[in-house]
Amino acid sequence: MTSITPGEYMNLKCEWISNDRIRLAVTTERGPRAMFFGWQNGSNLLAELPDATIPSANGPYHLLGGHRLWHAPEWSVRTYWPETQTLKAQTRANGVTVSVPADGGGIAKELTFDMDPSAAKVTVTHTLRNEGLWTVELAPWAITQCVLGGIALLPQPDKPSDAEGLLPSQRYSFWPYTRLTDGRVALGDRMTLIHTRPAPATKVGYFNTHGWIGYWLDGTLFTKHFTPAPGANHPDFGCNAECYQNEAFVELETLGPLAPLAPGASVTHIEVWQLRDGITKPDTEAQALEIARALGL
Repeated sequence: MTSITPGEYMNLKCEWISNDRIRLAVTTERGPRAMFFGWQNGSNLLAELPDATIPSANGPYHLLGGHRLWHAPEWSVRTYWPETQTLKAQTRANGVTVSVPADGGGIAKELTFDMDPSAAKVTVTHTLRNEGLWTVELAPWAITQCVLGGIALLPQPDKPSDAEGLLPSQRYSFWPYTRLTDGRVALGDRMTLIHTRPAPATKVGYFNTHGWIGYWLDGTLFTKHFTPAPGANHPDFGCNAECYQNEAFVELETLGPLAPLAPGASVTHIEVWQLRDGITKPDTEAQALEIARALGL
């Protein structure tokens, strides 16, 4: 059974959503954000960054950590707006919806968290609404910041893109600060592994056909499931999944397609989060593939 209880986390007012297995804290004071996600008696899988800020032309943007809703393509004057709007929270049967009015760019954000009453599973619905006067092209972008020390699992396309196998079937995007020789990134034929530890920033993106990405940490596998949209136009040279890390955190990111959003229109992007325990550390691609097969991923 799901319970919803007002409380605090990181000195922020929150709604705590829990069942017999997992718990989730959603801030009702700033954000919108999820600030805690983990087992009922476990530690926080999400990064905690109360003092981290990103400078922008619109003023300092406070990361806070946890999970947030973003939109692509990333552009500081449109994307990085200080979250000074009053946040509205509404409890639901199995969760909570948090939303803020439009920022200076005219985009309003809403996050809905619905927890399964008995399973270690949460459905997260991300909604962007254009409250401006002009049509804006954007893609919804779900960013989960996790603590370092684990391994990100990025399943790769395993089927040819044409009947004869003559056309390319997979691609990567690399950002200007990414070193192709970075030892934390192990590109694989069917599964790429990102070994996380404090070091300069690196980022990898690609088009994910499997509809999930994962993060292993201390015996727990955290997966984010989403619905790919093959053939649709995606940001960042065609990416619907990305992984960024630096000295303080790692981000597991999924993106919807780019689309023109008319005034008054909205777009949604849905992730399903799941935790599994007792998972052996996937040091190699072969081990990661065996875990994925055993779990039916």
